[in-house]
Amino acid sequence: MEEINIKSVGRFELKQLLKREGRQSVYLAFDPHLDRNLTVRIADFSGLDAAVRGEFDARAQVLAGLRNAHLSAVLDFGQSDGVDYLATTLVEGPNLREITAQNATVEPKRAALIEPRQVALLVGKLALGVSQMHAAGLVHGYLSPECVVLEKNGEPVIADLGMPGMLLSEEDGELADFRNEFAAPEVSVGSGDAIRPQSDVYSLAAIGFFVLTGHAPQSAEEVFQNALYEGLDSGAADQFKETFAKALSFGASERYASARELAEAMDSLFRMTPLTQPRDSKVAEVVAFDEVAEPDYEQFDLQEIEDAHVVHLHDASVLSTESLVQTKRELFAMVEQCEPKRLIVNFASVRFCSSETVGILIQLHTELKPRDTHLYLCGMRDSIREVFRVLNLDGTVFEIRGTVTNALKSAE
Repeated sequence: MEEINIKSVGRFELKQLLKREGRQSVYLAFDPHLDRNLTVRIADFSGLDAAVRGEFDARAQVLAGLRNAHLSAVLDFGQSDGVDYLATTLVEGPNLREITAQNATVEPKRAALIEPRQVALLVGKLALGVSQMHAAGLVHGYLSPECVVLEKNGEPVIADLGMPGMLLSEEDGELADFRNEFAAPEVSVGSGDAIRPQSDVYSLAAIGFFVLTGHAPQSAEEVFQNALYEGLDSGAADQFKETFAKALSFGASERYASARELAEAMDSLFRMTPLTQPRDSKVAEVVAFDEVAEPDYEQFDLQEIEDAHVVHLHDASVLSTESLVQTKRELFAMVEQCEPKRLIVNFASVRFCSSETVGILIQLHTELKPRDTHLYLCGMRDSIREVFRVLNLDGTVFEIRGTVTNALKSAE
């Protein structure tokens, strides 16, 4: 990859190069608008087909609509002075490879570096995050211990959302860097078309095995070592072996069909494997599955940025009359509860906009006007924005912007 000598991209100030991945460079950056650090990924499309940039943008747009405690959040993406970038939240803490290396010094003679139940909890939580990507039609494809950071509160977060595959080709000579030991067999052969949700299932289980033992699995048979389950009764140990062996199967069709299924299997393991004895390992006891707080709203995710409230609509929130009724109810309830000064409705995950959806937004605009609340719409696909143009609503009734960042700037 050609060296890029830049000090800023968009509004973001680049502070330090963190790593290079083929045609991408990842930087620690600073956002002066929000007065906080974040991560900026810069992509180099030189010499590649224009469709690759389109795929990058399409993936970034979908990722921007995802909000999950175990996924870093996309804050902005686009092109600035010919440089393509993706900005995400900065997840601070050690990654799982660093943690596992530290655990190996604490428990050097034990087959298992941490409690099996903690592995089940860790993998299950990561699987819940990945399942949201799958539900949005995305596959990570390149999960590894380096991708996962453990925050100060003990929660695992996938800090790298998996953008590299589409930026590499066999001719680059760099593709091998991504054929890591945690990749599913179909990913290791280098066929992008073969990557599927079950590929992520394999990688998640491989990461779990690594955290447990200190090394990546060479085959599914390795999970049958009895020494790994010291302190567990035979029933729990057998269940643990069977669950991981299935997730690590060579054939994709033999694994769990989805990350959601893997999460459910890990939840079951966690509940049937009690903590056997204290350990000094660094993967802390974190919130159990059934203790994770449910989101306040079902039809959208709510984010607060300074004095702005950003509503990230789910695609399913506008697909049926029933969901639209619920969306309207939740939107108006949120307005009553939060009394926002600025309200930004993000359509990044929405593929279709009906006349009923437009009607709800007009009602919302009418409701907000006497409150002196500024309403912005953003993240629309061209086909959706065209609906607002045809109805003469773009610029007359609604202020429509390209991204959340654009909307925030407009309101300054």
